[in-house]
Amino acid sequence: MKKVLFAVMCAVMLFGMIAIGYAEREDWRGGIRARIHDAKQRIDQGIEKGSLTRPEATKLNRELDGILQKIDRMKEDGLSQMEREKINHDLDRLDRDIIKEKRDDDWHGGIRARIQDAKLKIERGIERGSLTRREAKGLNGELDRILEKIDRMQKEREKINHDLDRLDRDIAREKRDDDHRRN
Repeated sequence: MKKVLFAVMCAVMLFGMIAIGYAEREDWRGGIRARIHDAKQRIDQGIEKGSLTRPEATKLNRELDGILQKIDRMKEDGLSQMEREKINHDLDRLDRDIIKEKRDDDWHGGIRARIQDAKLKIERGIERGSLTRREAKGLNGELDRILEKIDRMQKEREKINHDLDRLDRDIAREKRDDDHRRN
């Protein structure tokens, strides 16, 4: 009887160890690895489409490299549930950072270029004599009002992004709470 009980316990332990190993492998292959791949693609696409500048992409890639180094250190002894949660938290932050950097593309691409173009046109107009100093002063005043409007809009945008970041954190927290309730 003891031999049968011992064999059953060994089988249960073996099955448990296999299941844990499989769960870790699946989480790495299915969840975390897919999120890393997705983040890298989004950064690369941001550069291609012009919604990310090179410095922004470099910053985001450094953040991703830091996460990968953290994973390498953690994987040496297998990923625990807490370590997976930390990695997913880091990946959530990276996702928010990618979104945040991509959202400011209006300023980097269109609006900034148009402002610089307008300044150049005013300066050239003065140089060529097609604009008087008085006309240039009036046009620069109009440009200053536009820049002030942009500053006000930027502050509003920051508030909206702050609210959206808080919502993202709330969603992630609720998802984690839901995952814990299932376990």
